[in-house]
Amino acid sequence: MRLPARAVVLLLLFASAAAVVGYSARAATVGWQAATLDLPRAWQVTSGSPTSVVAVVDSGVQADHPALAGRVLPGYDFVNGDANANDDNGHGTAIAGIVVSVCPGCRILPVKVLDANRAGAWATVAAGIRWAADNGAQVVNLSIGAPRALDAVGAAVAYALSKGAIVVAAAGNDGLDESFYPADYPGVVSVAGVDENGARSSWSNFGSAVTVAAPGCTTAAWLQGGTKPDFCGTSTAAPFVAGLAGLARAFDPKLTPAVFAAALTASTTSLSDPSTAAFGVPDANRMLVALGAPAAAPTDSAPPTIVVARGKFAARIGTWHDAASYRIEWQRSSGATWIEVGSGRAYTPRPADRGRLLRVLVTAVNARGSTTVPSATVRERH
Repeated sequence: MRLPARAVVLLLLFASAAAVVGYSARAATVGWQAATLDLPRAWQVTSGSPTSVVAVVDSGVQADHPALAGRVLPGYDFVNGDANANDDNGHGTAIAGIVVSVCPGCRILPVKVLDANRAGAWATVAAGIRWAADNGAQVVNLSIGAPRALDAVGAAVAYALSKGAIVVAAAGNDGLDESFYPADYPGVVSVAGVDENGARSSWSNFGSAVTVAAPGCTTAAWLQGGTKPDFCGTSTAAPFVAGLAGLARAFDPKLTPAVFAAALTASTTSLSDPSTAAFGVPDANRMLVALGAPAAAPTDSAPPTIVVARGKFAARIGTWHDAASYRIEWQRSSGATWIEVGSGRAYTPRPADRGRLLRVLVTAVNARGSTTVPSATVRERH
């Protein structure tokens, strides 16, 4: 559907009309979507932070939905001009549910710019984007669009980017290589939809102007605590990437939109059809590694040692790679076993240690896990 620039905004939505109950915060990402984006390994590093705020500029959000309860901040309704950003359509709630399924620790900032019929004016969308940027949004999700838009929307996107917000937008559902806004504005991460095999969904727009591709179908939160199965479209794909942006901002609160885009695109896996997007499908784990997260648990290249001076022992932790912190434990041999006798870098021997073997264990820790390495033994002779 092609719309003139001053007409209502086309909402991107392909979804089943049926609804079921029982949606959980990660229901959207327990299957092929999680595997496609490599979310389980990314969650070893971070599952988000309350300081990582994702604005959903859409039809509002049902704040008390079981998938969202406690995660939704006060927002604004630009349709009715008040502070009640509740959802009277369901689409915005679904988008928010996908975001928190990827970034469970993130918070949602609801900005209502579409009415119960999923219609809205471009000027309202522009106002909503600016308001989100001025009210703490680190990420702005735009699962809305049309082949043309008012200049005010592009200016609002540029304003949000200048404030440090990462802007993610749906590429469109016409199945064409065509211009689509706000996805095509400079600095926006635009997202196409793919299936579980990595193939472009037939309805998804495509082309070199599209940044990446993400899962285009899932089970999504809906109104009154329900769900909508087979919620499909680039509306669906965009919040998966907005959730990744939330993870990235939780890992690095000072992350800029340009650095995020570079890490995201550098970490993608190839698409079976390269014409789908300029880059492939994001790998959340590799994205975080590109931003400085450790790739694995710490490793050592030199073991810990014990230095003895004037009857006291001091631990040297050795040489480690990717260690964020250390635990140091002193042990004494009691024959076939070792017992803990102290902790910390220094240890003063006790009478019970006389003639016994002592050693130090150093445990190096990072977000991926821990590694423990013992020193060589020394005998207490004093």
